[in-house]
Amino acid sequence: MNRRERIGIVGTGRVGQALGRLLVEAGEPVVAVAGRTAPHTEAAAAFIGSSVVPMNIAGLPQVADRMLIAISDDAVEDVAAELAVAGAQGGIALHTSGAHGPQLLRALAAAGVACGVLHPLQTVATAERGVTVLRGATYGLGGDIEATRWAEQIVAIAGGTPLRVPADGFASYHAGAVMASNAVVAAVDAAISLMRAAGVDGAAALRAVGPLCVTTARNVSEIGPEAALTGPVQRGDARTIGRHVAALAACPPYVADLYRTSAHALLAISRRRGLSDASARAIEHALES
Repeated sequence: MNRRERIGIVGTGRVGQALGRLLVEAGEPVVAVAGRTAPHTEAAAAFIGSSVVPMNIAGLPQVADRMLIAISDDAVEDVAAELAVAGAQGGIALHTSGAHGPQLLRALAAAGVACGVLHPLQTVATAERGVTVLRGATYGLGGDIEATRWAEQIVAIAGGTPLRVPADGFASYHAGAVMASNAVVAAVDAAISLMRAAGVDGAAALRAVGPLCVTTARNVSEIGPEAALTGPVQRGDARTIGRHVAALAACPPYVADLYRTSAHALLAISRRRGLSDASARAIEHALES
């Protein structure tokens, strides 16, 4: 085995474990996983593959030239510097942070390492689930030519779709990802709060809105926001919006804030699909009442 083909994983969390397992199952030479605490590192190594060696971060440059850094965003820069001090030279490094470009790896770039980003555009709740959901996912990627080429190879192994992001565009890209994922959780939580205010049991409310969320997500992904939008804002039904606003008094303030903010966003979509100015103004007035 050529030493420059050997892959090391930095990080013992869900994403690093899932990506490592995917690579091992595809026959890629993942040789080590590095972490801060021995028990977590040993557990991660066992999950990724039986031949994967657990080690500390400083030891990784001695056994691998291709490094996949899957750790929290605020730790990437320090770990990159630590790897550079430990002797990393040449090879390739990718980090999995979606909010930052390859600049976080500048210490490794200064050591001659080709640096890039490989961000799975998917929710990874557990390492086990991650192995499944990362197959066929979209991945945001960018960076040096050699690093981007390796990122594309990993995406191909996962049967995914590469999404090229400019180095200075990752913050906007990641904010969009957060809106598509985490903001949905906030919307569902607010919906349950409103239904509980109506006297519906919370568990029953969750069961009720779940299929609605799934259908809406499917529609918007297949035909786009404008065509998928339904409801009172799209219809220009200011009277119904006014009744909603009155009902918001029974809920926590953050629910009311989220309802109004999302309604203004829906109003912008409705305008794009032809809602009249008069109807739009009526909706705005109802939201402000």
